Amino acid sequence: MKRRVLFGVFVALLIILTSMNIYAALTIANDDLQKEVQQLEEKNATIMEEKTELKKTLQKQKPADIQARYNALVNQVTTFIKVSFQQDKETYQERKGKAKEVMSNDLAATFFPTDTYKGDRKTEVEEVEIYIKTGNLTNNQASVFVQFKHTLFSLQSDQKQVSPVFLHIKVHREDGHWKITDFQDVEEGGYS
Repeated sequence: MKRRVLFGVFVALLIILTSMNIYAALTIANDDLQKEVQQLEEKNATIMEEKTELKKTLQKQKPADIQARYNALVNQVTTFIKVSFQQDKETYQERKGKAKEVMSNDLAATFFPTDTYKGDRKTEVEEVEIYIKTGNLTNNQASVFVQFKHTLFSLQSDQKQVSPVFLHIKVHREDGHWKITDFQDVEEGGYS
């Protein structure tokens, strides 16, 4: 009889401990679920605030105005790429003149340090793709990513070298015109 009672107590204790473990596991899972729900609610609130801000911005500016800023930005960045990365002796002075319109003076001095082109190579740009970080067009700052193929022709040895280029370009709007203020190679410096 004692064995039956001890066995019964052992089984009851085993059932109680198992029940407590199951309850603890469910409670922990529920806590994790609650944390996840709270994070999603916070993320949703942030997105809703951004949506409200975008609606206010859209009410302040007409879509046609935003599209005009977008087109002007694309044109300036395209001109910057052509002026800066297409090099040859014949168009040096023309490109140097355009450089002052599309980029800061420091950047223009970097690309065009002399009065005449003294290089022994010619470069071309092909397959230009421009990616504009959304949400920047209503501000006076923009972040643009540009990807293109840069072809280098050696005038002395008739050799051709094609390199893919991916740039992060910083653009600032002054007096109604976009100007490139800085850029970096994304593969070398990363994106910040």
